[in-house]
Amino acid sequence: MITLEEVTYAYRLLFGREPESAAVVNHYATEVADIRALRELFINSAEFQSAVASVLAPRAPRPGFNGPPMVVDLSASPEKLAALFTKVSEQWHHLGETEPHWSVLTNDSYFQDSFHMNREAFYASGESEATMFDATLARVGVDRTDFHLCLELGCGVGRLTAPLAARFDDVIAVDISAAHLRVAEEHFVAQGLRNVQCRHLDSIDQVTALGRFDVLYSRIVLQHNPPPVMQRLLADLLAQLNPGGVAFIQVPTYKAGYRFQIDEYLAVDNCTSMEMHFFPQAALLELIAQQGCRVLEIREDDAIGLSVTSVSNTLLLQKC
Repeated sequence: MITLEEVTYAYRLLFGREPESAAVVNHYATEVADIRALRELFINSAEFQSAVASVLAPRAPRPGFNGPPMVVDLSASPEKLAALFTKVSEQWHHLGETEPHWSVLTNDSYFQDSFHMNREAFYASGESEATMFDATLARVGVDRTDFHLCLELGCGVGRLTAPLAARFDDVIAVDISAAHLRVAEEHFVAQGLRNVQCRHLDSIDQVTALGRFDVLYSRIVLQHNPPPVMQRLLADLLAQLNPGGVAFIQVPTYKAGYRFQIDEYLAVDNCTSMEMHFFPQAALLELIAQQGCRVLEIREDDAIGLSVTSVSNTLLLQKC
């Protein structure tokens, strides 16, 4: 006898999706003899065979070294910088009101109508990411216990905040979206977290009011901000990093054909969809040096997916 729950988990594990309907789940639970028979049935299906073929297909090669330069405005006047920040804020407030979890991890399992079935996996992914941070620190010989206050830029709904709160005495959870922060605060209360402070950024000028900290953590966040906003956020935050402190950040650094010019961007009315932006690696490394930090490790990552035309980097920095 197979339970309804076992059939549902077989769908998630082997097909990576939810069952078509309760009737289909009931059919397999009552008509298939046992788990082994169900597994063989699913593995021999056309859907599973197609999924396996796509996974085993050769991966696209990484971008070569002969790509053209990007055309990117990095600096903006205070007025235009404020306009850029407002535009991003409106985008993410909308996403927080409509699809707060999916907007953090764009997997169909995290749409609101099915999130209740996938909540555990969503928040477990935060712990998995935090262990990557641990491993990175270990590779460069940095002792995490030397640090006490962590600032998480772009905490979203708190997916990673709880694992960070377990590693540091205090965490400042910062986000541009009040809607996301409301969901995060509910999660923190449910988890009994008492060492997390939530901060909503109403304007880019508020970053300097966050104060000093030992650790800066920000992944799959900066990429959704126009380059001048990335520039200002990173400059202010790295300036506030305590001596000896570390920053673990992820930034998309190249895409063939990417162009960002401030006036062109502000002329387009787009306040609802998620955006992806790129910050030239040479400019990023220069900014890091200007703020008195050194790069301990830099790696290409898959935070924006694998592509032959784009590159994303995860960096571990230390304040001198």
